[in-house]
Amino acid sequence: MSGRRPLALDVRSLNQPFSSYARVIRLMRAALDAVDLPYAEWKSGECNAEVLWTPGPSLPEATDQPRFLITIQDINPMLPDGRSWFARFRRSRRYRRLVNDIDQLAWRISVPSSATAQKLQEHFPRLQSPMVSIPWYPSAEFGLGGHAGSPELRESGYLLYVGALRPHKNWRVVLHTYAGLTEELKQQHALVMVGRGHRSGKEAHQLAEQLGIASRVRWLEGLADEDLPALYRGAAAFLFPSLLEGFGLPPLEAQACGTPVIAAATSSLPEVLGSSTKLLDPHDVAAWTAATTELLNNQSIRETAVQAGLANVQRFSPLNTGQALLKALEV
Repeated sequence: MSGRRPLALDVRSLNQPFSSYARVIRLMRAALDAVDLPYAEWKSGECNAEVLWTPGPSLPEATDQPRFLITIQDINPMLPDGRSWFARFRRSRRYRRLVNDIDQLAWRISVPSSATAQKLQEHFPRLQSPMVSIPWYPSAEFGLGGHAGSPELRESGYLLYVGALRPHKNWRVVLHTYAGLTEELKQQHALVMVGRGHRSGKEAHQLAEQLGIASRVRWLEGLADEDLPALYRGAAAFLFPSLLEGFGLPPLEAQACGTPVIAAATSSLPEVLGSSTKLLDPHDVAAWTAATTELLNNQSIRETAVQAGLANVQRFSPLNTGQALLKALEV
C-alpha cells in the first residue's frame, strides 16, 4: 500500500467493557492519533475503508469486502493451561478452525509480540497470510501522577495481582507466595486480588481459607479500567506469574505507575520486560516467596526495580504502535 489509505477500526468489542479487546481498541485510537492517520470506526455492514483492522481473532462480516488486518493476540487455546486433556482438545480444535478461517480471510495478520508470532508459526506452519508485529503500550493514565490506593481498600502498601482467575493466569501461585511470607510481612502488607472469578472464584476463596490468609486477602471483581492506575500506584509490589501471555500489559502498566514487578519467565514476558525485573519459574513458589520477601525488605532493591521499570516502559508508546501500524499498511 503506498502512502496513507483510509483505515477502519472494528470497534464491536467496545460493547464489552471488561474485554481486553476493548482496551486494545482504545490504545489503537491513541496510536493512530499519534501518527496523524485518519480512520473510521466500523461495527457492521459496509466498511467504506480500504483496510479494516480488528483487534482479536474473529471474522468481521463487512459487506464491501475491504482488506482485513486481523489481530491474533495469542494462541492460548492451543497450549496447556491447567484444563483437563479433553477440555483442551475441544478448545484447541475450535481455535484451529478459527485461525484457519482467519487465514483464508485476512490480508495480513497482526501479532503483539514475536513470542506470539513464533507460536503461531509452530502450531500453524501452513499459514499463508503475511504476519506483521504491532506491540501495545500502557495508556496515558498509567503514570506516576495522581492518587494512590483505592477508597475501597483504605490502605496502601499491599501486594497486587491483576488478572482473571483463569488457569493460565496461574493465580494460585500468588496465594501460595503470600502464604509463605513471614507473619510480620503479612501484617504489614495485605494481598489484593483483582479480576473476574469466572468458574474459579469459589476455589480461590477456599484456597485462601486453607492457607490461613483469608483475612488478609482483598478481592476486587468488576473493577473499571479507570480505577486501575491508582490501584497500581498504591501497591508495594505487583506479582504476575502468568503462564501464557500474547503481550502482557499489566506488568507494563504497573511499571509505568512506579510499582516494582515480579513476573514469570514465560511466553512474551521476557520480551516485554527484558532485564527490568526478576523473571521467575512460574511454578517455583519458594523462588516467588524469596523474591517478594527481598523486595519488601530491601528499600534499595525496591528503588532499583522502580527505576528499571520506568526505563523499560519508555520502549512502548502510542507513537511506536502507530508507526508499527503504518509499516504494516505498506506493500
